Amino acid sequence: MRIKDLIKAIKAVTVFTAFASLVSCKSEIVDGTTDIDSWPLPSIEVTYPETFVHPGVAFSQEDIDRWRKIVKDHVSPQYEGFEVLKNDKLSQANYVLNGPYNELYAGEGEGRPSIYIQYANDFAAACQCAIMFAATGQKSYADKALEVIRSYAKTVKGEVFDARQGGSDHILMIGNICVKYVYAVELLRYLPDSGMTDEDFRAACDMLRTACVPPLDDFFARTDPKQKAVGNFGAAAMNCYMCMGILFDDMAMYKKAIDIYLNGYESGSIRYYIDGETGQCQESGRDQTHAQLGIGMLSMLCEVAWKQGTNLYGVLDNRLLKGYEYTAQYNLGYDVPFKYMPELTGKYNWYELDQVDKQELANGDRTESRRGKFSPIYERAYNHYVTRMGLSMPYVDEVLEKIRPEGNGAPDIAHLGFGTFLYCSQGF
Repeated sequence: MRIKDLIKAIKAVTVFTAFASLVSCKSEIVDGTTDIDSWPLPSIEVTYPETFVHPGVAFSQEDIDRWRKIVKDHVSPQYEGFEVLKNDKLSQANYVLNGPYNELYAGEGEGRPSIYIQYANDFAAACQCAIMFAATGQKSYADKALEVIRSYAKTVKGEVFDARQGGSDHILMIGNICVKYVYAVELLRYLPDSGMTDEDFRAACDMLRTACVPPLDDFFARTDPKQKAVGNFGAAAMNCYMCMGILFDDMAMYKKAIDIYLNGYESGSIRYYIDGETGQCQESGRDQTHAQLGIGMLSMLCEVAWKQGTNLYGVLDNRLLKGYEYTAQYNLGYDVPFKYMPELTGKYNWYELDQVDKQELANGDRTESRRGKFSPIYERAYNHYVTRMGLSMPYVDEVLEKIRPEGNGAPDIAHLGFGTFLYCSQGF
C-alpha cells in the first residue's frame, strides 16, 4: 500500500485515533512484563497493520522514488538538501570505520574509554550511505554501508551497557545511535542489488536482538517511573524498539512500543511529555537541545508508524504539533507561557524556561545559550501536518525559512538530520 492510500485510510478513522477512549481495555502488550492496565488515565487506542510494509523503517518505497526524482531532476528545495547529505563526511563511500568494537557502551569507566562518538559515526555512516545508494543507485555506497553492518554484526558481543555503574545512558545510545544501524539494515534488505545476503540480514538481526532488545525490555519493565529517566530517553527507546519490531516482522514489539507511547506512565509518553494546552514540553525548562531531542524522537516514531498505517501524529488533538509550535516559537525569540511541569521520575525540577541553560551560562560552563540553536527535526513534522494534512504550523514555517536545508544529525549525531531532502514532499 502506498503512502497516499494510507493517508486516505487513516483520515477515515481520525476520530477513532485522535481521542482517548473512555473505556479501559486490555493491553496490547503480550509478554506480561509491563502491566499497562494498571497505569492511570484512560487508554488511547489506534489501529495496527495486519502485516508490515517493507521498506518501512523510517523510509518507504514512495520516499525512495521521490529521492530519485529529486536527484535526477534537481528539484528544489529538496535537491539543496541532497547536496548537504552528499557532502557530509559520513556519507562518503571511502569512509574509514572507527570500529568495530566487541562492546558497545555509554560513558567511560573501569578501564573503558569513551567510544560512543566513534560507533555513532560508524552507524550514521551506514545509514547515510544506505540512503545515498537508495537515492543514486551507486553500488559503492551500499558496499560501505554493508561493511559497517557486517563488521559490527560479527564483532559485537553481549548487551549494550553503561560503563558507569547504575547509569542509564546506554538506553539513549541504543535509541539515538543504534537505531541508525536498524535504518540501514532495513533499506539494504529491501533495495535490489544492494548486495545484502540472507546471511547478512540474519546476522545483523541477531546482533540487534542480543545487544539492543534486552536493555530496552529491562527499561520498559521498570513500571516505577522513578527508576527511569527524563522523557527524551523514553522517546528514543520507544522509536528504536518499534523500528526493530518492524525489521524483525514482530508485531508484538511494534504494539508494545506504541502502547507505551500512548498510555505509558513514563516521562516519554505523549501525554506526559507535551502539555495539551500550550504545547510546552517536559524539558522546556531544562534547555532547548534536550527539548528538541524529545520532540524530534517522538516525530520520528510517529513517522515510522505512519508508514505502517498507524496514526500517532494525530492523537490527543495533534498534541505533537503543539509541542513543535511551542518549541519553535520560543527558539525564534518570542515569548511563550511557562508553568512548572514535573517530569515523572521526580529527580528533576525546572521552574523557569531554560533553567539549566541559564545556570550553566551563569557558572561559566558555556559561553552562549542553546536557545535559537535549531536541531534538524522540523521538516519531518512540517511535512506531515502541513503538506500531508493541510494544517498550519506558522512558527515551524518561520524556522524552516531560516534553516533550510536542514543539516546533519548534530549535536553528537543524536538526530538523523537532512530532513529537507528526506522528508519534504512539497510539489510531489
